Amino acid sequence: MGEEWPLLSLEGVTYRHPVREPRRPWRFRPSAGIHSIDLDVDAGTILGLIGPNGAGKTTLMHTIAGLNPHRIGAIRIAGNRRRKSSWSNYQRRIGLMPERVNWSGNATPKQVLERLVTMRGEGDVAELLALVGLSGRADSKLDEMSQGMRQRLSLAAALLGNPEVLLLDEPMNGLDPVAQAAFRGMLRSLAERGVAIIVSSHNLNEMERLVDSVAILYRGQMVAAGRIGEVERALGCEQRLLVAGNGWVPPSAASFGRGVEMRHIEQKNDEEWRIELRTDSTWTPEARHNILDAIQTSGGRVHLIQTISPTLEELLAAATGEDPELVGLQVGGDAMIPVRTWEVSEDE
Repeated sequence: MGEEWPLLSLEGVTYRHPVREPRRPWRFRPSAGIHSIDLDVDAGTILGLIGPNGAGKTTLMHTIAGLNPHRIGAIRIAGNRRRKSSWSNYQRRIGLMPERVNWSGNATPKQVLERLVTMRGEGDVAELLALVGLSGRADSKLDEMSQGMRQRLSLAAALLGNPEVLLLDEPMNGLDPVAQAAFRGMLRSLAERGVAIIVSSHNLNEMERLVDSVAILYRGQMVAAGRIGEVERALGCEQRLLVAGNGWVPPSAASFGRGVEMRHIEQKNDEEWRIELRTDSTWTPEARHNILDAIQTSGGRVHLIQTISPTLEELLAAATGEDPELVGLQVGGDAMIPVRTWEVSEDE
């Protein structure tokens, strides 16, 4: 039996944007970009590419799609390296949905897709419209469509030719919560068909409801990758438990059992309190029940208990060692930065 490859694999991929030299505008020098990116994405997986603005997310997606001609490293689909001689075949296996597409005018989604199918030479317009939920709006004018409908049209365009790898750059921008939920459902359906999906976003909370794993970019470098919970644990940023109530003065964390640490106590008055707890394992239903039981046994009343996920800034700060308040601002630039790279298993 032959060796099994990830559907998409990047090995040491580097691309730096060319910029003109001020005094010699006919010459270019390499500027900011992405550096030595290693990444594997299996078929049927949704991977969230996260990082602050300017971290290199769009650059990486465009490099995978072939819009940026990288000179260092290798990009493979199912073990086959991209080469100039097989460019058209490679291109057919990749679908890209840009961050912004200005769908406007009197044309209709059906007309737009018909033109794209004619240019590409393949694709079923009716099937694409049905897949993204636009069958009922096939003949609506673009100017009359909502942002959610326009995002669906962008997805349909990216799906021309049934790509095996789908790249989505900030696809949730401008969508209300209902439209976001519908869009997540469409992407999950595509993943169930075996499509490998990479979704770019700077919103970690949004990613948690959608992706199977994450890859964190900072200044063009991959600083952590793997399943969200495993990355959080590897970086020491586990979920915290927020508990609030009244009628009880919080004692030491020892009363909650082994492995529980009290991170923060807020005593609003003689009665009301809020505490944050962390554990060296996970907040299972049993662990949460033990916390409630310990508080109620001591005479307290709980009116709120919920888990708090680490913010993107906290994860980036843990991975880079920089100030959480500044890490989102310090992006771009040519310099390489010292980072800790965590290799996290994809296995359960």
